[in-house]
Amino acid sequence: MQFRVLGPPEVVRDGRVVPLGGPKQRALLVLFLLRPNRFVAVDWLVDALWDGRPPPSADTTLRTYVAGLRRAVEPQRSPRAASRVLLSQPRGYQLRVDPDDVDAVRFRRLVGRAADRLTAGDPVSAERDYAEALRLWRGEPMTGAAELTVVRPEVARLTELRLLAEEGRFTAAVAAGRHAAVLAELRQFVAAHPVRETARGQLMLALYRAGRQTEALAAYDEGRRILTGEYGVDPGAQLRELHASILDQSVAPVVAVPTAPAAPVAARGPGVAGPGGRSSPGDPGGGLVGRGGELARLVTALTEATRGNGRSAVVVGEAGIGKTSLAATVGAVAESRGVAVVWGRCPDLGQPPPFWLWRQVVRALAAMPRNGGGGSLRRLDGFAAEPPPGAAAEVTPDPAARFHAYEAVAELVRTAAEPAGLLVVLDDLHAADPDSLLLLRFLAPVLARARTLVLATLRPYEQDPALVATVAELARGPGFDRLRLTGLTADAVADLVCRRTGVPPAGPVLARLVARTGGNPFFITELLRARADPAGPDLPPSIRDTVRLRLGGLPATTRDCLALLSVAGRDLDATTMAEVLRMPTESVAEALTAAYTAELVTEGEPGGVRLRHPLFAEVTYAELAPPRRGVLHARLAGAFERSGAAGPAELAHHYGQAVGLGHGAAHLRWSLAAADDATRRFAYEDALGHLGRAARQLAMAAGSTVAARTELDVQLHRAALLQMTVGVGADAVDQVCARARDLLGRVDPGTDVRPALWALGELAANQADFAGCAELAERLVQTESHTGGTELTVAAGAYLLGVVGYFTGRLDVADQRLTAAIDRLRTLDTRLLGRQVGRLPVLAAYNFRALVRSLRGDPVAARRDIRDAERLAEQLDDPYGRANAALFAAWLGMQERDVSTVRSAATRCRDIGAANGMPHFVATGEFFGEWAAARGGATDRLAAMRAAAEAIYRPGLRATRTVTFSGMAEAYLAAGDRETAAALARQGLAVVDRLGETVLAAELHRVRGLARDDPAALATGARLAADQGAGLLLARFPPRARADADVTGADPAGT
Repeated sequence: MQFRVLGPPEVVRDGRVVPLGGPKQRALLVLFLLRPNRFVAVDWLVDALWDGRPPPSADTTLRTYVAGLRRAVEPQRSPRAASRVLLSQPRGYQLRVDPDDVDAVRFRRLVGRAADRLTAGDPVSAERDYAEALRLWRGEPMTGAAELTVVRPEVARLTELRLLAEEGRFTAAVAAGRHAAVLAELRQFVAAHPVRETARGQLMLALYRAGRQTEALAAYDEGRRILTGEYGVDPGAQLRELHASILDQSVAPVVAVPTAPAAPVAARGPGVAGPGGRSSPGDPGGGLVGRGGELARLVTALTEATRGNGRSAVVVGEAGIGKTSLAATVGAVAESRGVAVVWGRCPDLGQPPPFWLWRQVVRALAAMPRNGGGGSLRRLDGFAAEPPPGAAAEVTPDPAARFHAYEAVAELVRTAAEPAGLLVVLDDLHAADPDSLLLLRFLAPVLARARTLVLATLRPYEQDPALVATVAELARGPGFDRLRLTGLTADAVADLVCRRTGVPPAGPVLARLVARTGGNPFFITELLRARADPAGPDLPPSIRDTVRLRLGGLPATTRDCLALLSVAGRDLDATTMAEVLRMPTESVAEALTAAYTAELVTEGEPGGVRLRHPLFAEVTYAELAPPRRGVLHARLAGAFERSGAAGPAELAHHYGQAVGLGHGAAHLRWSLAAADDATRRFAYEDALGHLGRAARQLAMAAGSTVAARTELDVQLHRAALLQMTVGVGADAVDQVCARARDLLGRVDPGTDVRPALWALGELAANQADFAGCAELAERLVQTESHTGGTELTVAAGAYLLGVVGYFTGRLDVADQRLTAAIDRLRTLDTRLLGRQVGRLPVLAAYNFRALVRSLRGDPVAARRDIRDAERLAEQLDDPYGRANAALFAAWLGMQERDVSTVRSAATRCRDIGAANGMPHFVATGEFFGEWAAARGGATDRLAAMRAAAEAIYRPGLRATRTVTFSGMAEAYLAAGDRETAAALARQGLAVVDRLGETVLAAELHRVRGLARDDPAALATGARLAADQGAGLLLARFPPRARADADVTGADPAGT
C-alpha cells in the first residue's frame, strides 16, 4: 500500500487508487502522514483539522472520519478486529506506515542521495536520482489540506525542495555534458523563477558550452536588471564570477556544485562571528560534507525568514555529528547575503549562570550600531554584566520585572532583524540553563513575526522534559523544522578523508573507519588529525582513547593547563591560569604553545584560551583524580573571587566541587548570593537550585541555632518560589514547609518567626488543615500586643482566620475577619506590599470576602470586592495578583452559576498563568473554562471538565475539593445525568466529612437530594444553608425542603 501526498492525497493498494471519502477525511490522512508512526493526540487533530475553530461535536465527527479511513486502508478487517494500520490509543491514534511507502519520504531521500552523488562527482547518477524524485510529483502537494495552518509549513518545504531538485537536475545534466538536452527546460525554469541565481548560472553555462556566448551574457544582464530593478541588489558573487569567466572565455571545465538556493538579498551588513571567532562568506557550502539536503532546508528557512516569515529550526544529533559545522555554514550563507548573525553557546560542564545563552546573544545584539541605545537595553542590565561578587542585598522575586525583561529581549531581536534579517544560532541547547529555555519558549511566538531564523543545535533531548517542552513550543510556530543528523554515508566519509589527507582511502580502510566511528565527522577528523591508522589492529575503540593518546605525549605543564581548562569549562587568561597553577605567566604561555600546536586549544575572548572541543574537556576532566579536581576548583574559585571575574553562580559551583576539602562555608555563602542574584534576574528555577543545595548543606549542621536560622530563611524563600513555579498547595511546598516548621523549634528565642508563621498558615489552609491554620493565624494576630507586630503580619493573621471561616462555613466570622484584614491593608503603603511579592504568601482578602458576601446574598458587594482585588494587583504590577483576581472572578461566577462571567474570567486566568509560568492558574483556568462550556450546554465537555478538575489537585493541593465537586455535580444535574450528579455529590460530601470543608456542603446535599429524589437530603441541606447564613444557597432549595427543615421563616437572601 502506498500513500501519496505530492499532489491530491491518495492511497494506492494493489495498483488501484482507494476511495478516501470527502475533503475532511482526505485532510485527516495528510495530518496522520505529517506524523507517521507516532502518537497523534485527539486534541491536536481536532485543532488542526478545523484550523483552530472546531465545532462542538468535533470529537464525535473525528471518530467518524477515523472509521472511514480505517475502512479505506483495511477493507478486509472485520468490525471487531483490532486495526493494524490506524491504531487507537488513549486520547489519540497512530498511523503505522513503512516510510518507503510515502512518496514525500521517498522524494526527500532521492533528492538527498542525488545531492551527495553530485558532490561526490557523479553527475550522471545524480541526474538519474533527481529525475526519479521529480517523477513522484502529480500536482500541488497535499491538495485540499494545503491551507491548514499545520500543513502549510510542510507544503512550503516540499515546494522549495522540488525547486531545488529541479535546479539539481539541471546542474547534474550540465556537469555531465548534457547541456543541449536540457537547455529548453532551463529557459522555461528561469523564466518562471527569474531570481533563482543557481538556475540562471546553469543556463548561462549551458548556453556558453553550446557555443552561444552572447546569449549567455544576455541571460546574465537580464538577471541583473531584475535584481537591481526590483530588489535593489546586485547578483551574487558566484554569478558575477561566472559572468567574468564567460567574458574572458576562461570557464572551468568542471563547475562547482551548488549547495543552497540563492535569492535576492539585502546589501551585506556586519555579522557576529560564530564558533572560533571566524565567519566564512563566499562558498558557503564548500567545507561541508554529506549535508547537502539539510543545508538546503536551512537555507530555505533563512530565505523565508528574511522575507518576513520568521522561522525556527533545531538540528539534533550526537556529539561531533556536525551540528555546529552545519550551523556555521548556514551562518556563512547568511553573512554573504548581508544578514546579521549572532551566536550563543552553552558550556557543557558545570552549572551555567542564569540566562548565560541569551546574555551572549544580547551582548552581541547590543553591540550592533542600530541597537546602541533605547529602553529595551536599559531593561537588560542583568543580561549585560555580572553583578559584583559579594553583593548580598535582599532581592525580591518579581514576575512582572521578569516579564518586562523578556519583552526587552524580544524588542532587541526585532530591532536587529528589521534591516536585512537576523540569524540567531543557539549552539548546544541541551546544556542550557533552565531560565534560558524558558526565555526561548517565551520568544517563540514573537520570533515567528520577526525577520529571524532561530537555529538551535542540541543532542538527543527526548528524555529531558524541559527540552521537550521548549522544542514543542517552537514546533507550534508556522515555520518550524527539525533536522536529525546521523552518521555520514561511506561516500561522504571517503570525501571527508580525501579533503583532510589529499588521498582517497582504500576500500578496507574506509569500511573499517565507517564501522568504528559510525560516520561521526568529529571522530573521523580527530582520528585523522592524530594520524591514527583507522584500519590498524590498535585503532582506539572510542574518541576518548584517541584524546588520551594525544594528551599522553604532551609535557606535564601543558597537561596541567588543559586540566585547569577542563575544570573551568570556559575561557581563561594566562594570568588566572598562572595564579591557580602557581606557575610564572611565561611558563603558562610556553605550556600552552604545545597545546596550540596539537590543536587542543583555541583562542576565545581577547586574551583568553579554551579547549577546542567539549569532548576534550570531558575526557580531560574525567582523567583527573577527584582530590586534584577539588583542589583546582577551589583555587580557581579563589582566583575568581579575588579578581571579580566570575558571578556568584560560578563561584558557588566551583566551591561546591571542593566542599570535601574544607570549602563548605564558601560554597554556602556563594550559593545564597547566587540564589539572590538569580531571583533578581527572574531566574526562579536557578534560584531554587542554589537554595536547595544551601538547604542540604545547612541540614548537616545539626544543633547550630545560627544554621537553623539561616536554613529557615532559605526554606521560606524556597516556599515562596515554589508557590510561583510549581503551584499553591503542591507537595513540594508541603515538604519545604514541613522542614520550616521543624526549624521553628531550633532557632534562637529572639528570632522573628512571623514570616514563617504566615507561610505555614497559608500552607495549612491549602492542605485543608484548618485547625492548624487557625492556630498559626492566632499567633500572628497576637504579635501586635506582644511584640509590636507590623500591620502586614497582623493583617495576614486576620486574613488566614477569615479563610478558615469561609472553608468551614462560618460565614459571619469569615466576613468579620476578612474585613479586619482589608482595613489593615488599606493603611499600608503599596510600595511595602510590592516589595513582598514573591517573598511572602499572597493576601487575597478581597477575593475571599467576595465569595463570602456572595454566599450571604450580597452579589453587588461581592463584585465590588473582585474589582478591588483587580485594582490592587494593577497598583502593585503583580501578575500573580492579576491571575488570582481572575481565578476568584471565575470561582464567584461558578458559585452564582454565571456562565458568561466564568468563561471570560477563565480565559484571563489561564492566559496570565501561561504568560508568567504559573501552572496553577493554567490548570484552574482550564477547569473553569470546561465548566462554563459544559454548564452552557456543551455536554460533550463534561468529561473534559472532570479531567481538568483532577489536574488542579495533581501537584498536591487539598483544599477547594468540595468547590469543584459542587460545580461538577450541579453541571451534570443540569445536563440531565442524575446518576453521575449524585455520585459526584456523594464524593464531595465524603470530602466534607474527612476534611471539615463544609462551605458548600448544603449545595452538595441539594444536588444529591434532587438527583436521588431524596427529601431527607434536601431538608438536611436547607437546614445547613440556613445555619451558615448562606442565603444564595438556601434560595435554591424547593419550598417543601425548607419547610421540612423548619427554615421557612429564614430569609433566603440572607438579609
